[in-house]
Amino acid sequence: MLFLYKPDFQFRQAKVEKKVCLPAEAFEKFLRDPLQDVPCVVENKDLMCQDKEGVYHCLLVTGEGRRDGVLVEAEGYDYARYASYVPDAATLEYDSLSEFGAGLSRLADRMILEGTSDTGDGNWVFYLDQIQEGCDFSFSENPALTELLADMLVERPEVSLASIRRDCLELRFYPDFCKNLQERQRQSLAGLVSQEKDSGDNMSQENGGQAMGTCLKDLLCARWENLHLVHDEIDYGLPHTIVELDGGTLTEAGKEAWADVLDAKVVRVFQGYFGLQMELSGVKARRLDAFSAMLAGYCSVEDYENWVNEPEEEPAVPIMQEG
Repeated sequence: MLFLYKPDFQFRQAKVEKKVCLPAEAFEKFLRDPLQDVPCVVENKDLMCQDKEGVYHCLLVTGEGRRDGVLVEAEGYDYARYASYVPDAATLEYDSLSEFGAGLSRLADRMILEGTSDTGDGNWVFYLDQIQEGCDFSFSENPALTELLADMLVERPEVSLASIRRDCLELRFYPDFCKNLQERQRQSLAGLVSQEKDSGDNMSQENGGQAMGTCLKDLLCARWENLHLVHDEIDYGLPHTIVELDGGTLTEAGKEAWADVLDAKVVRVFQGYFGLQMELSGVKARRLDAFSAMLAGYCSVEDYENWVNEPEEEPAVPIMQEG
């Protein structure tokens, strides 16, 4: 429930005395008009009251096939005079379940904080015998509990993958949440560009002053994520987002078909209006746009399958993405 203005939330301790499950249609009707007289409230009026300690003894009203419910204290009336909507009724019905869920939630928070703070490559391993220290449950004795924790973790925005091993749980985090990984990517990129520059300077001296700049294909030894290729002179509108691009993205036929784009010179790599951008020269703007569109799937199925390899599950190269 949202309030336009609420100076103070007055919390009250409540105790569920009985649970009543209504047919789905009856529960929907109750939610739409909670001040109507409800038979289940009338039948259980004697169970609902406020005791001397200020505890509200309530009726928990739910619906068939629903997880949510309404906590009702009628105070002797035939309708829900005092009521509170609860998204997950089971946690109110069972105190032990509520405490168990809260414990798992705190454990998940701790694992996320540790993993994203310490990882240098986006992965982190948690050994089950270590993470269960201080908990009232055992993962080794209950494998289903490990699966539940893994399911909770992959629902978090920081986690892209949770893998259950024999004695550990391995998490893969999105780079945006890993400070060490982002710093490592920036250092790798700076070193790579510097190395290519030095190589180009040496080649220039050896070839009598003919400069040799860094090409797009030279930077594909790293995996680039959410990349936008832009032309250094021509603005052709909103560039397509290339979700992934590295040396293994294109097939041999793809490398041949798009050789002019791969040979384009890299002017700069920067965080711009569209996110991570790579500015290229020495290639026609329409070819650059067509290349990005192709990688985004805007081409025939036949061409895409001929030019693009199936993505690898485990990248063997550093990942470069917007940080």
